[in-house]
Amino acid sequence: MENPFKRSTYAEAIGALAERFGPRTALVFREERYSFADLKREADKASARLAGLGLKPGDKIAILMPNRPEFLWYWLGAAQLGLVAVMLNTRLRRDEIAYQLAQSDSRAVVVPGAGAFRDFIAELAELAPAVRSGTPGQLASEALPELRWVIACDPPEAGYAGVTDWSGKAQAGLPFPEMADDPDQPAIIAYSSGTTALPKGAMITHCVWRKAWDIGIRVDLDEDDCLYMSIPLFGSMATMNGVMPYWARGAKVVLGEQFDAGHCLKAIEQERVTGMHVLPPIMRQILAHPDFGVRDISSWRISYTLSIDPDVLNTIADVIGVPAVMTGYGMTETTTVVTRNRWDDPREIRHATQGWALPDIEIRIVDPEGLKDLAAGETGEIWVRGYCVMAGYYKKPEETARMITDDGWLRTGDLGTMDATGRVTLVGRLGDTYKSRGFNVAPAEVEHVLQNHPAVHSCAIVGIPDERHGAVGVAFVVAEGARPTEDEILRFLAPKVASYKMPEHVLVVDELPLTSGTGKVQKFKLREQAEERLGRTGAPKTQGARSA
Repeated sequence: MENPFKRSTYAEAIGALAERFGPRTALVFREERYSFADLKREADKASARLAGLGLKPGDKIAILMPNRPEFLWYWLGAAQLGLVAVMLNTRLRRDEIAYQLAQSDSRAVVVPGAGAFRDFIAELAELAPAVRSGTPGQLASEALPELRWVIACDPPEAGYAGVTDWSGKAQAGLPFPEMADDPDQPAIIAYSSGTTALPKGAMITHCVWRKAWDIGIRVDLDEDDCLYMSIPLFGSMATMNGVMPYWARGAKVVLGEQFDAGHCLKAIEQERVTGMHVLPPIMRQILAHPDFGVRDISSWRISYTLSIDPDVLNTIADVIGVPAVMTGYGMTETTTVVTRNRWDDPREIRHATQGWALPDIEIRIVDPEGLKDLAAGETGEIWVRGYCVMAGYYKKPEETARMITDDGWLRTGDLGTMDATGRVTLVGRLGDTYKSRGFNVAPAEVEHVLQNHPAVHSCAIVGIPDERHGAVGVAFVVAEGARPTEDEILRFLAPKVASYKMPEHVLVVDELPLTSGTGKVQKFKLREQAEERLGRTGAPKTQGARSA
């Protein structure tokens, strides 16, 4: 079937879903159920409220919300109006929130009110004092010069005169605003996780609907499918690669506020869930819950697995019993996945590769130094071109120019191979790779081996400068129980990895520096720590490393 969303705007897509699937259930949250007709009605009410503030197309509205329906309504309502929804990680610290609100020029921010797991309003009041004593629409401050409105979805506590309380029903009689009609305009700003530098805001257009349809092709999604969604909605994996592909097919989404194994297993049984995003901690919690093996989870056919660890993939397939364990390759800057296998491909293909390109997307494997295409099976940088490549990083033209070539190819910074049939296999991160003794070392390969040591809870390896070898590896280890010695770690690795891949040093630490919310290791901080502790300076020699 031809993709029905190829040039659709948000308003056109939402209208089409309401018309085709109107009474069918689109969303389940707690005891509430919303149909596709309700979805359009709520998005339209959000649009009218936002337009009533005087917000204009192109204005930015930040969404700082946990998993709840209002997140979806204000995102859709803003985007179809021509505003740009800025997705903020709810686990960011106050100063990180301030940076993203200011950098994005957000004029409004939607937050929960009293009773939320965190007092966002109080934190915003520290950044913009007028939140306490000012007037809605006039909240600008030195830290947040563009901010005008803080919109609360629950009644705020007393003492916040500047907060706009939208906890009640929308004002009757608000005029229905004009909808955006250019699908090439940005509708989302999604920030990178900041593993190597300050986060950058990727601008994603209305093409999300076209991509949502295409994402569903390889897993044969239809209106009888059901997604259990408990990973945070602020992430592109949850929205662009979660809710939207299911809604594009008229399928149901069960929204969890956060992952709870008991709630998840109950929902799979009662709602006949067919798909779910699974991280390794989610897998472990399901297996440890007393309801596992008691609840009927036979409807669950697809695990979108956020790991390429063979042990994780095999456990989900063999112990939990999910027939189609899937991985894929993509990033926020490509509107999430650009490659995927079919769900019924042989297991050895689904577990070992990330699949071939989705429709109308081109993939190349390029020598990051010579910028020449590499032959099938050779490892190089993954380049992507197509309708789904971001419109650029907001207010960061130099970073955008480094990322996207003049002829539209996005340099992902990821290392991979492609076989003769076009299937892609992810190898690691280009910026992580370093050259030691004349050979390229991919830390992810060594980390996978080291993770199997019984005393290792988690680990990460970085390269630092070395006069003799160009660069050497430093392994950071968080212990599981008794702290292992450096010699113990090196003896464990020696028979398992080539000598040039062996770390030169092992540092046992209490924790790894992680990005807020997404939990990715901030390797630039580890390099700084390693250089400081070991008395080295400069950057390790990498193959075409770039900021990401």
